Amino acid sequence: MLELNGVSKWFGGNPVLRDITFNIERGEVVGLIGPNGAGKTTLFNVITGFYRTRSGYIKFEGRDISRLNPETICRLGICRTFQVTKPFSNIPVLKNVMIGALGREKTLRDAQKRAEEALDFVGMLDRKTLLGRNLTVADRKRLEIARGLATGPKLFLLDEVMAGLNPSELKEMVQLIDRLINAGITLFVIEHIMNVIMNVSHRVIVLDHGEMICGGVPGEVACDPRVIKAYLGEEYALAQG
Repeated sequence: MLELNGVSKWFGGNPVLRDITFNIERGEVVGLIGPNGAGKTTLFNVITGFYRTRSGYIKFEGRDISRLNPETICRLGICRTFQVTKPFSNIPVLKNVMIGALGREKTLRDAQKRAEEALDFVGMLDRKTLLGRNLTVADRKRLEIARGLATGPKLFLLDEVMAGLNPSELKEMVQLIDRLINAGITLFVIEHIMNVIMNVSHRVIVLDHGEMICGGVPGEVACDPRVIKAYLGEEYALAQG
């Protein structure tokens, strides 16, 4: 479904991504982990067209998307959330989601129907009249997902949707991710909560200093000495053992 081959990105004279190569198959859940500054969000920005690659290519369903703009990539079926949630603060939740829906629908009526369906999916239909500025952190995260859903994604990139949540909110977010999986949406997920990402992912990719140091099934990745040294730490390895 998604193919990256030799993808690199530089800012000035500094390499941020170096020779990243991997595939994501339809229906997979792929986790993306690594220390802060490893290049995870930059990789999301490159895939979704916010940044251009310096070298290599990205293909989605066989089509080269390396030079397409974010709007075109979204219409093809790739959507993402953002690590820092920024709802439109002075308009209701419903209209926030309708803005995403208008990328697919031609009329306001159809956009509203799609937006309401997305809000119902994430459990926020009863909050549709609230202004964006009045939402809790957890609801802002769910609003981000609803806006993405309203675009009709085939591949959904989730950037730390669990950060800042308390235990009960975290449980609800895991349940929402399960619903996305059951709906047949392919997921590529950045997350720092290891017990979550290791349990929901079919495969995990690890970045460190802009390089892909490991990729495989969660159990293999968690035991890889390079991953333990760069990110997980010996404590995590011992806990898993």
